[in-house]
Amino acid sequence: MGFSQALSGLNAASSSLDVLGNNIANSQTVGYKSSSAQFASVFAGAKGLGTKVSTVMQDFGAGNIEATGRSLDLAISGQGFYRFQQDGEVVYSRNGQLSMTADGFLENAQGARLMGYGLNAQGEVQVGGQPEVLNISSEELAARATSDVFTTLNLDARNIAGDGLSQTQVTTNLKNPENIANQEQLDYHYANNFSVYDSLGQAHSVSIYYEKRPEAENSWLAKVVMDGYYDMKSDPVGKATGEVTSAAEKGADVSKSSADALISSMKETESSLSSLKAAMSTAAATAAAEPGADADSVRKAVNDAAGQFASSAGFTLSDVLDKYLNGQKIEPAQNAVLAAYVDKINTDMDAETTSADVVTAVDNVDPMTEATVVSEFGRFVDSKSASIISGSDAEYSEVATSSLAAIKSALGGSDISTDVASAQGIDVDADAATVAAVQKVVSNVANDALIGINDPEIISAVNAVEAADDGASTVSAIVTATSAADPGEAFEAFGTNDFVVEFNEDGTLKRVGQPELTDNGIEYSDVANNAPQISFASDATTPLGGATNELKFNIDLGNTTQFGNNSQVGELTQNGYASGSLVGITIEDDGTVMRNYTNEQSQAAGQIVLANFRNPEGLKAVGDNAWTATEGSGQELVGVAGTGLLGSIQSGAIETSNVDLAKQLVDMIVTQRAYQANSQTIKTQDEVLQASINLSR
Repeated sequence: MGFSQALSGLNAASSSLDVLGNNIANSQTVGYKSSSAQFASVFAGAKGLGTKVSTVMQDFGAGNIEATGRSLDLAISGQGFYRFQQDGEVVYSRNGQLSMTADGFLENAQGARLMGYGLNAQGEVQVGGQPEVLNISSEELAARATSDVFTTLNLDARNIAGDGLSQTQVTTNLKNPENIANQEQLDYHYANNFSVYDSLGQAHSVSIYYEKRPEAENSWLAKVVMDGYYDMKSDPVGKATGEVTSAAEKGADVSKSSADALISSMKETESSLSSLKAAMSTAAATAAAEPGADADSVRKAVNDAAGQFASSAGFTLSDVLDKYLNGQKIEPAQNAVLAAYVDKINTDMDAETTSADVVTAVDNVDPMTEATVVSEFGRFVDSKSASIISGSDAEYSEVATSSLAAIKSALGGSDISTDVASAQGIDVDADAATVAAVQKVVSNVANDALIGINDPEIISAVNAVEAADDGASTVSAIVTATSAADPGEAFEAFGTNDFVVEFNEDGTLKRVGQPELTDNGIEYSDVANNAPQISFASDATTPLGGATNELKFNIDLGNTTQFGNNSQVGELTQNGYASGSLVGITIEDDGTVMRNYTNEQSQAAGQIVLANFRNPEGLKAVGDNAWTATEGSGQELVGVAGTGLLGSIQSGAIETSNVDLAKQLVDMIVTQRAYQANSQTIKTQDEVLQASINLSR
């Protein structure tokens, strides 16, 4: 009888109606993939025994992409599945409706956490690593100091040298920013302004003034100025004209150059030093001759003798310097104290005195302190006690004995005592200790002392430049111009923050140069990659709003031209920024999760991975719009969106269900007819059976 066949048909039709009903129920489910029941015939011998549902297949075709405008709604356009971790198990889904938890995880409505590639130690996405649960850190983005500036610039070839704009450049006193230290007329043809950031993320306005040079064709001089900033080391007092007396490379040569420069610049003679020399020599020799004399007694005797001289004069070294720097008249006796300051430093040294001792001693006698000459000399005697105790008379060099030379030596951080030691046969090495001590002198004195100085002779004597010694260290050299700058030009810059830009005849860039000390004076040497390095120190005298790190950045001028068009900047970018707080995230087409900050910066937090399978139909549906891998699906193939066969990720959109509702309704009608037909088969079989029973009665 055909009851079994009809019954199997009813069961199969019922199962198909279940599948169709499920599809219709999920027609609005995001990322849902429609299913269809597939049937297989059942045979036992020649006659069939009906049918059965062999499998329920899923259609992994793409659904429609529908925009939502919500940044955490994601849609995959193409192949692939999101990889989630749920209850310690990896599951796959096409539903990209996410939310971010309070602790920074991206989750779906079921609590499954999105996975992807994390960051390495350098903060870069580790593509190809082991996928991990993504976490979005809410930490504040640290400030970044500007290190590179890029610009495209055209300088107008029609400009005529000497026929440009002019404005007053005001320099403020670093110790007291309210006081104007200098006002200088600044000539230029074009200027542009931009902001850079220091190590604390504070913005500083930087201007570059371009002036066409009269001394060279197709050449421009550029000066880089930072508002509210003036640094004596990177932008030293400039020379109007003149030749460099000596270019030094070795530490000892630098000392000789310093001494020669000071000697050549002296305009005064000593008036009262001889009496002090005699007093000091006598005191030292007498004290040493006493039985049991020690270093302390010698120092006391020397100090007493010097104290009698200073006391009779009625002033201290600090008093004299204050008068000089304020333009007041210095009495002859005060000149003697200034001279004595230098002569004490040039005291006879023994063979055990090291270069570092000598230079440090110079620093110890600090003209900017309130201590007297006598007490400062007492500190210096510590390194000279062996010579004094031996009973030898204290000898004084004839080098730099005038008051003017004394100030020059102090203001420039001169290491003149090192030179004197060399002249007297003591070996002076340009070792690390000496170099460090010289730099300490320059750092402690040079920045403060030049504020307000208008004497041309001093200006010519304290052009502090840096020269490398054999050990690649740096020491300070004093260079004297044959013609000193006019007082009104005292703050004209010839420092490392100047550069020249030169062009070929066709207007293309020829070279960019920065000033360098050579045997021929200041020359503009080529800089690598046409990118001059600009530096602004940060210390007690050069305030950058509390920043402790020197601000250095390169300006890439490789795209600079000189054509007959108006001077203008086409593009200007820099890589520094202030600190920022997290305000949200965005997701790129390749799945990169970007953290967005209040400072308009963005940084990667990771990258979403997609997984694909050789046989997606082999995946096992586990509910909640998710699947797990099976033997039938094969191993997952993980990668980033947009590579290989993987689709792209679209943020602010969802993938709707791929259920074709109209088709499902048609299929439902067909299935209903099949169900009715199988029912009719049973009814017919029942009627046939009933007829057979009636015949047997």
